Amino acid sequence: MRRVWCALHILLVLAVPVTAQDRDPALIACETEASEDWITDNFADSAVHSGAFQGRVRIEAPALVRDAQLNAARIGFSLRRGPEGAVPQIALVGVSAQNMQSSDRYGSAIKTHRNDAGLSVFLNDVTLRPGWPNWVSYEETNYDAITLDAAEALYAQTLTITDWNADAAIDSKAERTQLVNVSITGDGFRPLRLWRAGPHYIVHSRIDKLGGGTLIWLKDCDQARLRIFASQFAGAPRLTPAQVSCETGEYPAIEYLLEDPRQTGEMHPMFRVCR
Repeated sequence: MRRVWCALHILLVLAVPVTAQDRDPALIACETEASEDWITDNFADSAVHSGAFQGRVRIEAPALVRDAQLNAARIGFSLRRGPEGAVPQIALVGVSAQNMQSSDRYGSAIKTHRNDAGLSVFLNDVTLRPGWPNWVSYEETNYDAITLDAAEALYAQTLTITDWNADAAIDSKAERTQLVNVSITGDGFRPLRLWRAGPHYIVHSRIDKLGGGTLIWLKDCDQARLRIFASQFAGAPRLTPAQVSCETGEYPAIEYLLEDPRQTGEMHPMFRVCR
């Protein structure tokens, strides 16, 4: 029955699957730089945070975290809305976080909070290697690389997550999650968790997990929509039913796109295309 539902819910834009290919590093560098330029222009009046940090760093919107390194934190970059009337957006550019540490069951390298709803988070050239303990259960190892509670949107260009190990690489309750040139590798429970319907975009990205199993978890598969362009899932251009888990519903609507959605006006203008 599950396979029948899968056939009914997957929307195939192509008769032949799109094969994700290794891209020219020069193109990736060009698009990363172009996205950084957009962030620089649009965060020109925002507070800037730079340097080497140890432990939690509170960032209030509007803000730009640039050229920063973080180590040894339970919660790393703690993103907050800021004062009344502040533009609810925070960007991280050229940022890395590693060797996270927690004395209880919770932790995340980048986190928004339930009482700070509505934040839009922009990531560009970010590398996360949390090194959390291996996944055991929610009672012992409820750790992520990125946790977005009550966020408005996540826009990520050239994000690399390795060795997250515990619950999720990205646990996103954002209304919109748009990933371009994102690489998630290593071991853990579920690489990508999406709680809202979307549509969510995965473009020129790669998601792998040691040992196989779930790559993407969705809160409500009957409502969720994934739009995928030229990406790889455990080395293949399409997700298999075994790689998608649902809390409710049967299977999400998945579109494997022929045209790059960055060129159709569907995605945020932060994302640029180089040729």
